[in-house]
Amino acid sequence: MNLEMQQQDEKFIRRCIELSEEALKNRDKPFGSLITENGNIIVEASNDSENRVSNHAEIIALNKAHQMLGTSTLAACTLYSNCEPCPMCSFMIREFKIKRVVFALSSLYMGGYSKWNILEDVELSQFKPFFGNPPEVVPNVLEDEAKRVFDKTPLWMFGSKAKNTEHLKFNL
Repeated sequence: MNLEMQQQDEKFIRRCIELSEEALKNRDKPFGSLITENGNIIVEASNDSENRVSNHAEIIALNKAHQMLGTSTLAACTLYSNCEPCPMCSFMIREFKIKRVVFALSSLYMGGYSKWNILEDVELSQFKPFFGNPPEVVPNVLEDEAKRVFDKTPLWMFGSKAKNTEHLKFNL
């Protein structure tokens, strides 16, 4: 990856981190996402799962982009998120045919890339026109910065070191 692309990815991930902080201030879970086209932000979103459980930041951003662009084919777009998209969001990313996915924190327990590998599943591509080709995935961009927001919450299970944590005590 060239330096310009890396700097752009970091800039947009920083904005996702800001959006995740806004969601937390609004008493929701700390997730933020945005979609770019040609290096410009076209939509951004924070989590709104307190109002509807399926209102993940990525889903909201995808639906906004669909509405704004008037198409369900977002093949020229990049989705950014402060956290790895879950399986639900990953299937939506594949259906909207997103070109690139860039995220900060891995989700080793629930991720659509590191746990379930939906984002890279080439077999889904055979179900055209429903699913697009696997997007380019760029994980762990500014992971430490994104983790600082999660450290303010009980959500210890996010980040590339989550499975090496001492927090594996479940209170049932």
